[in-house]
Amino acid sequence: MTTKHTSNNHDLYRDLVNIKAALAEAGYDLKGKAGEILNSSMDDIKEHSSEMKDSLADYTAEKPFKTLGIALLVGVALGYILKK
Repeated sequence: MTTKHTSNNHDLYRDLVNIKAALAEAGYDLKGKAGEILNSSMDDIKEHSSEMKDSLADYTAEKPFKTLGIALLVGVALGYILKK
C-alpha cells in the first residue's frame, strides 16, 4: 500500500508542477497582451490629443475674444471654488 500512496503522491506532485508551469505561462501571455493593449491605448491617446490640440488652436485663431472670455470665466469660477 505504501507504494501505491507514494505513486499517487508523485503523480500529484507532477500534476502540481504542470499546473504551476501552465499558470506561469498564462501569466506571461497575459502580461504580453496587457502590454500590447497599453501600447495601443497610448498611441490612440497621443493621436487624439494631437487632434484636440490642433482643433483648439484652430478655434482659438478663429475666435480669440470668445476663447479669452471662456478662459476668464473658468478662471473666476475656479478661483471662487478654491477660495472656499
